[in-house]
Amino acid sequence: MLITLFVFPGFGFLVTCALLFEWIDRRTIARLQARVGPPWFQPLADLLKLLSKESVLPRQADRPICRALPVVALAAVLTAALYVPVGGRVIYAFEGDLIVVLFLLSLPALFYFLAGWVSGGVYSILGGSRSVLQYFSYEVPFLMALSAPAILTGSWSISEIITQQAEASWMIFVQPVGFLLAVVGLIGKLKRVPFDIPKAKSEVVGGPLTEFSGRKLALWRLGVHIQTVAGVFLLVNVFLGGGDLTLVQGSMPLGLARAVTFGVKALAMLLTLSVTSVLYARLRIDQLASLGWRVLAPLGLVQLAATILMGIS
Repeated sequence: MLITLFVFPGFGFLVTCALLFEWIDRRTIARLQARVGPPWFQPLADLLKLLSKESVLPRQADRPICRALPVVALAAVLTAALYVPVGGRVIYAFEGDLIVVLFLLSLPALFYFLAGWVSGGVYSILGGSRSVLQYFSYEVPFLMALSAPAILTGSWSISEIITQQAEASWMIFVQPVGFLLAVVGLIGKLKRVPFDIPKAKSEVVGGPLTEFSGRKLALWRLGVHIQTVAGVFLLVNVFLGGGDLTLVQGSMPLGLARAVTFGVKALAMLLTLSVTSVLYARLRIDQLASLGWRVLAPLGLVQLAATILMGIS
């Protein structure tokens, strides 16, 4: 149990995936922009560099809360990842674990907002206000998108949703609109382009994290990267069948085949996020709010209604 919790698929595996995903993301974006990109060890070097630097805060900042927020945010995403299967393996699984994962993945956005307010900087407060407004714009469609597969399969267990997809069809083919809403919601949750409004460098410097440095900033960044891993793995399990439908079935042992299949799907999802960051420019906060409540939320309601009708029929 200790090896599972701290090595695979626990803490060590998640941190390794977070650094690897960051490198692939930065390298892909750089190549698409006709740049070279960082070497493979750059994410680890950046993390170690931040951990070794001095951490300072403004006088008006609430220091105990500023110290606690990055730790609690990192703990939330690490706990969420414990319930997300990786290639058929999961540390903890029970009926309703999808609800727990969605709740835990929503907490960092609230902590991000609090970080802006308690650090006391002008840019931090402005970034925090943008963060909470953005949160309500993408979170509702994201929750509706992830609820539809659970309603259709009659289970709020991620493992059960994967099992039923193996017996029938991937959810991306049954609910393509829901998959699109989930991807858009994940981009907003991770504050990636075009939804990087709270931390827009050309407008608010670093957003809510402007006043954070050293170890605190390192933990914030690590939490975001692990949240990327957990979000990508969650969408792969819910919409792409996890690792049950093996792309290399028969050519290698079943467990290894599932792991390879899961890894290929996760890589495809990550590349989708990277390409989206290059193709689209940052939206204004009013444009995002309009998109969320006038387009994404109605689509989510239509999908839920269609899902209920499919279940009745």
